[in-house]
Amino acid sequence: MSSEKWIHKKLGEVCTIHGRIGFRGYTTDDLVEKGYGAITFSPSDIHDSKLCYDNCDYISWFKYEESPEIKVFNGDILFCKTASIGKCAIVENLKEKATINPQFVVLKDFTCDSKYLYYKLISYDFQTHVLGITGGSTIKTMSQEKLGLEPISFPALPDGSPDIAAQRRIAAILSSADKVIASTQKVIAKYKQMKQGMMEDLLKPKEGWKMVRLGECCEINPKTDTTKVQDYDVVAFIRMEDVSNDGFITSFSERAYKSLQKKGFTVFQNDDVIFAKITPCMENGKGGLVRNMKSKICMGSTEFHVLRACANVSIDFIYQLTISKRFRQKAEMQMTGSAGQQRVPAAFLEDYFISIPFKNGVPDLAEQRRIAAILSGIDAKIAAEETVLEKYEKVKKGMMERLLNEKNE
Repeated sequence: MSSEKWIHKKLGEVCTIHGRIGFRGYTTDDLVEKGYGAITFSPSDIHDSKLCYDNCDYISWFKYEESPEIKVFNGDILFCKTASIGKCAIVENLKEKATINPQFVVLKDFTCDSKYLYYKLISYDFQTHVLGITGGSTIKTMSQEKLGLEPISFPALPDGSPDIAAQRRIAAILSSADKVIASTQKVIAKYKQMKQGMMEDLLKPKEGWKMVRLGECCEINPKTDTTKVQDYDVVAFIRMEDVSNDGFITSFSERAYKSLQKKGFTVFQNDDVIFAKITPCMENGKGGLVRNMKSKICMGSTEFHVLRACANVSIDFIYQLTISKRFRQKAEMQMTGSAGQQRVPAAFLEDYFISIPFKNGVPDLAEQRRIAAILSGIDAKIAAEETVLEKYEKVKKGMMERLLNEKNE
């Protein structure tokens, strides 16, 4: 996709920009039951540049009807001008009356292709530029007037007029990429939902199972032998941001043991489970099973608890237990500390009762492994789909760079 010529226009020249001032009409008393009012969009309703209608607030008809300039319709573009500045979404599949809160402006009345403009607004170049020119010391803001002055480039016909057909072709290509990405995301969501259902079934107590304390199955925060580790040995280092909300270790760094040994970091090893103990990381599901690390020991965030399986106990089984919603919910109820610094105490892990398969009076290791293998199989499918998703997202990013920037034509 190429264009011989490009033209530049100010954003305010290709659409009208509307916003509301103040929070008039957004008190708790104004919220009404679904179906009797108008949706009011806020930045938290945008995820990955897509609108989610599930948790939108509602306002009364009266408040909606008195503000006709900020009514939202399909095809409009929402742009966040403060706090989550630059968050952007095009309104689609809207079946109810809708408006915006004061953090948004709504773009309407386009003289260009609205989807092309949407992709320009979410492009890396535009987002980076906007974040660089916003004002405010604590909360970054961008005035409606300043936004209207932002330059936007468009493919042009040989006579210099806007090439609407080229804009639509570019938008169609990127929309197709979005559909592939959305389809993959649905597959991932389906697998995750399937796994949650299977966990409920597979980890539910059955005949022959016994209730035992987790501290009887695992060592909680065990001591790890570091006597064989030399100062300049390289160890795997895992930060909190290196573990996902799905309970996977997504990355790690390698550091010299000498640079870490006196800093109080958590020490663990292969076949240990790490469990985030601090809010909100714990509630979000952060943790992981340490495996296939080449270093003699591993080190990481001080906000990890470590679980190490005892004899006849599968660490894979324990890992699946710690990432279950039920376990996390129980852990949340036992958190201690001040707001924002609450943590799951080690005593919760020690005393938490789990149900585990037994055979001939001892834990049934084979059954534990069978259950863990089923759940790990779904994990593998999720991981494979997430790898595909990452690939698609990189392809789309490259396409946006190539199609939306005249310098690459």
